[in-house]
Amino acid sequence: MVSLTNVEKSKLKEILTKSNDKEVKGILKKINKDEKKKYVHDKKEIKNLLKQAFEEKKKVKIRYYSLSSDEVKWRVVSIYQFDQEFIIAYCHLRNEERIFVIERISQATILDERYKIPDGWKPESIVYSR
Repeated sequence: MVSLTNVEKSKLKEILTKSNDKEVKGILKKINKDEKKKYVHDKKEIKNLLKQAFEEKKKVKIRYYSLSSDEVKWRVVSIYQFDQEFIIAYCHLRNEERIFVIERISQATILDERYKIPDGWKPESIVYSR
């Protein structure tokens, strides 16, 4: 996932606005919609947002600190199981199921995209696949 500065975003949006291409206009609309999303920062609000997203089966964009890589990255996830301490989710960045510790999520927002948990999925599948 690419991170742009606010100046770069403004410049890019200015250039895209001049296009008459329908596909480009659709992409610009998505960019503007994403910028208006409400991101939560408070740990209690993050936990509530994750629970809501899980119940509604909506994807979530999270800012997550990974211990293994010692990096903070934006990820889009589809939550397969919600727990008070962690979530088991499909990570669209890594294209595989992962366990995310809620305490390491610093920001989150619910996306409009829905998902389905695969038929026959069980929490044990992530443990046995490692």
